[in-house]
Amino acid sequence: MELTKKQFLKKSANCLDESGKMILLIRELIDLETCGSLDNKEAYKKINLIINGIESVFFNYEELNPPSKCVSLKLKILNILIVLQEVVSVNYEYITTSNEGNDEIAALKLLNSKILLENFRKEFIPLTVEVDSYLTKK
Repeated sequence: MELTKKQFLKKSANCLDESGKMILLIRELIDLETCGSLDNKEAYKKINLIINGIESVFFNYEELNPPSKCVSLKLKILNILIVLQEVVSVNYEYITTSNEGNDEIAALKLLNSKILLENFRKEFIPLTVEVDSYLTKK
């Protein structure tokens, strides 16, 4: 069933809110990893929770049937969720590489996950503003 524009925008805003929670979790994880205050076992637990959360948000949003004029917005949001998954994947690679004892490569992966997260945030923030502006229009 096709959603109305308002319904779709509300669900889009909810999706972005849920994604925002995942962003905070991955940022916290990266900060803990940077400080060295997290062991790999705990890091694996946290990263798996984040991965499952992002997958859930993605698949729930993917199932939505927006009105035709909102399809491009849906694609933007799905794309940004894929970028977030890439950030998480690189961080997962960091954890795995660190666990294997390859500190030099692990450090590069951690740095790469930080850079990807910052680039993601630069795309994410304007998208949330866009959705919010659509919701506030009368």
